[in-house]
Amino acid sequence: MKERIVNLQLALFYQQPEFRPDTKMNQVNMDMGNLFDAMPQIMSFPAEVPHDIPRVQMKSSNNKYNCNMAPARIDFILNGNNQSEEAWPEIVQDFKAKTALFIKSIMTHSKVIRFGVIGKFFIPDKTPSYSISRKHLKTDLQSAEEINLRYNKLSSMHGMQLNNITSINTAFSDTLGTTEKGIFIDLDTNNVPTQEAISIDELITVITKILPSFSPDQVKGLVK
Repeated sequence: MKERIVNLQLALFYQQPEFRPDTKMNQVNMDMGNLFDAMPQIMSFPAEVPHDIPRVQMKSSNNKYNCNMAPARIDFILNGNNQSEEAWPEIVQDFKAKTALFIKSIMTHSKVIRFGVIGKFFIPDKTPSYSISRKHLKTDLQSAEEINLRYNKLSSMHGMQLNNITSINTAFSDTLGTTEKGIFIDLDTNNVPTQEAISIDELITVITKILPSFSPDQVKGLVK
């Protein structure tokens, strides 16, 4: 069974909310080489709307890259578009290069105290409940219609405490008009924040060390 890469995402959380993310839009895009070349969407919300809801959404014209800007956070997303695992080396190198530019653009002007690296993957599987229950559960649930499994393993790196959250679910994927049964895997590694801002070099180094755990061998090992 070959993994399909849905997307990779980097989320940065500000030390203090920035209530006019639209004023940063052009600078971020310029710093990233006009990567987001499609028409942006800017939304005006009342102050009471949660600060993690995007006010600005930018994307590339080929729909490969997205940037969502909210008062409390900013996210960069690289869409894998369900490419097969053979594309992983190229995708992860692209992600590392683009996130390095993204981090420098944001953190040169804003203090960031928390980050999250998220990967979403799909593995075609005709018997997903059996595969999940065999690997993770003592109870025989191979005939279950739906299984949702989530766990968090703590670790530390460069003085940061990290949450390593894994979500494994039975799912269906619609690719090129064909619906497939399988397993959806969501990996989310994020730090336990303190009031101390993270440095640019530190964050780039940590992300580089995290990404190998998102590789196809590691992801498929969760259900093999």
